Amino acid sequence: MAKLFTVRQNRGVALILTILLMSLILFLSLYLLSFTLTEDRIAKSQSWGAKTYYLAEAGIQEMVWKLKNDAAYKQNFETDPGWTASIDRVNPFGSGNGSYSVTVTNSSLAHGTIISTGTVDLNGGKTSQRIVRTYVYRALGQSGVKDSAGFADGDINISYSRVNFHDGSAYSNNVFDINGNSTVNIDTNLNATGNYIKSQSSTVTIGGAKHAKNFPPAAAEIQMPAVDFDSASPNSLKNQATIVYSQSQFDTLMANSQNLTLPGPITYVDGDVELKGAQNLTVNGLLVTGRDLIVGHSWCRGGRCGRDSITVNHTAGQAAGILAKRKINFEFWTGAINISGVAYANDQLSILSFPIGFSFNVTGGLIGRKLTITSVWQPLDINYNNDILVETLGATEFSPLITVEHWEEEY
Repeated sequence: MAKLFTVRQNRGVALILTILLMSLILFLSLYLLSFTLTEDRIAKSQSWGAKTYYLAEAGIQEMVWKLKNDAAYKQNFETDPGWTASIDRVNPFGSGNGSYSVTVTNSSLAHGTIISTGTVDLNGGKTSQRIVRTYVYRALGQSGVKDSAGFADGDINISYSRVNFHDGSAYSNNVFDINGNSTVNIDTNLNATGNYIKSQSSTVTIGGAKHAKNFPPAAAEIQMPAVDFDSASPNSLKNQATIVYSQSQFDTLMANSQNLTLPGPITYVDGDVELKGAQNLTVNGLLVTGRDLIVGHSWCRGGRCGRDSITVNHTAGQAAGILAKRKINFEFWTGAINISGVAYANDQLSILSFPIGFSFNVTGGLIGRKLTITSVWQPLDINYNNDILVETLGATEFSPLITVEHWEEEY
């Protein structure tokens, strides 16, 4: 009897142990299943998250491309502080691959925020979503010659002259020489990579600092802005010109019209241009010469005699000035010069013996391989205007700088 009770008792313990073991196995199985399902959800979540993130990034990249390459977007981004625009793409990479919506909103000129939302439909009313927020700007405030009202890739030489550089600096990539009883005023800095030389009889007033080899630190060399006058590129000035004249055609035009107005935006002369015989030339936009531009060298043209004058008118958003592939000379018989634009000579720019009683005003800048101003007793006023310099010669090239601030996720 006692033996039978012992056997039955052992059978009861075995049953309990079996139940406990089966419960443990079931629990572990359920845990493993739950763990596997969780890992699967995490993997899918990462996959969906990556897909939506790259969709949002694609939206950012498309908007950046638009700002760099689409003329309308670029214009609005750089000129309208309150501008905003949106792009929506559904299945941009094929059917069932999600969508993105991207918006750019300016906070000021050429400074904006891009917000791009990538979305993937997960079925069952569920979606995966990521939002990327990006700040963009384009460096607009700096022309290729920095803040220079007057710039020379070589020497600046001012002799026996009165010259005012208003609202900007004067910059020489070599020697800056002021001599011969000159009076020079520079509102900001005098910059030279070589020496700064001043005669004892000259008076120089500098609103900022002197930077020269003998007044260290010397200015760092900056490259003269390049101008494509007549290459085969569609962007060359000759190929962009409203009208192209030969040298003889343009000379005949001036001979037949003492008061000549060029409508613009770009007039190109394939050769030299010489104003003489009381020629009054008005340029609306750009006058570009394939060789030299000479003003006031000759008193008469046939029976027509007198001083030669140039007026250049600038329209906001358009290039303006007189650009010569070689030299620009203003000589003794020059009359009134009023240029709202850039005077650019790929070689030497000279202002020689300018007479008293006539104004010489440039609003924009003077740029030449070498800048020589001699015997200008009437004050010569050069007013720095960065907008005009940028519109005419282009800004220093910076791609929009992209900084990803953060992103937010929703599933």
